[in-house]
Amino acid sequence: MTKRAGNYLIQSNYFTKSVLRDASEMQKEILYYLQSEIDFHDPNATGSVVFNFEKFLKYKNIKDKKNTYSPSEFFYIINGLRNINGVFYNKPAKKTVFFNLVDSVEINDEDTNEFTIRFANFGKVFFFEKFALEYVESSKVPYTQIEKNIIDLKGDKRKKFFELLSQYKETGIYRVSIEEFKMLLGFIEFINNNENQEDIATKQMQLELLFNEETAPIDVERVEYLKVWSEFKRVFLDPAVEEINKNSKLDIDNLIYIPKKTGRKITAIEFRFKKRIRKESLSEEEIKTMNYFVAYGMSEAQALFLLQRLGYTEMYRRLNQMITFNSQYDNKDSPLYRRNVWFENISNNEIKNLGGFFYEKMFPELKNE
Repeated sequence: MTKRAGNYLIQSNYFTKSVLRDASEMQKEILYYLQSEIDFHDPNATGSVVFNFEKFLKYKNIKDKKNTYSPSEFFYIINGLRNINGVFYNKPAKKTVFFNLVDSVEINDEDTNEFTIRFANFGKVFFFEKFALEYVESSKVPYTQIEKNIIDLKGDKRKKFFELLSQYKETGIYRVSIEEFKMLLGFIEFINNNENQEDIATKQMQLELLFNEETAPIDVERVEYLKVWSEFKRVFLDPAVEEINKNSKLDIDNLIYIPKKTGRKITAIEFRFKKRIRKESLSEEEIKTMNYFVAYGMSEAQALFLLQRLGYTEMYRRLNQMITFNSQYDNKDSPLYRRNVWFENISNNEIKNLGGFFYEKMFPELKNE
């Protein structure tokens, strides 16, 4: 077996058991295709890969395009990978890590059948050896980047709780079973008194621990703390939610939870919250988006609100779907020459007040701002 093939099998096993639980079958196929296109051992890896529609059809042996999705539909399927999250336990650093794989997806201007996929930090770790080894080295530090920003939260379990919520900031909704939630936070532990405590000696051994799930020994004791729901709610959950909502340094706000029952027993929780977005903490792409919409009549406060509620990808999608800029701008023979005007795509009518159009038709969310 080649090194590349071996890595493919390791990744496939890991993704199937952990990351891909919420992914559609087509999204799984796309990720497996990307794995076949990527050189895991590339020393100059940039953390991005190109998805080519035609190559994917050959990979899947699809000869009739009528039997599959269109390139534009594939774009939205791939873009949905931004919302797929995962978790693993970093044994050397003794911490649970929550992550997403994909950061952004862009259509190639010169070939609309190609999309550039940029992996998020841990997407790079799982798809490229270069970033995986860098992570192994950096994982020796005592705190994750998120923990450094919330060091004033009281208790490790509250920090882990915030880390978990942070992976769902784009949607503002996180649903989880009580069993899994308690396990991720450390309220349910599996203790093996005979576990080998030998030190990890090499990066390669540490790297293997990141990708492989260990089979639990037979002699394992399951320990659950705050087993009764009312006790768990009173001692941990309510105080943790209250502290997160009161802490203005955090980028999560209006956090609430809804217990879910199976019969008479509470078996799951649904968390809902809003992403607290600040101008000074915007990414480069978010700043560009804010400035773009402000230039066409939207207030800065409205742009920030929409970035928090929808995200820049959805804002641009609606813009392109509903309106078009003056196509006769450079036509000297046209009465529309050098006019900065927009037209509705459906009616082709000129939009007299773009700011009002944003408010009334394109972004009805602004009425609830």
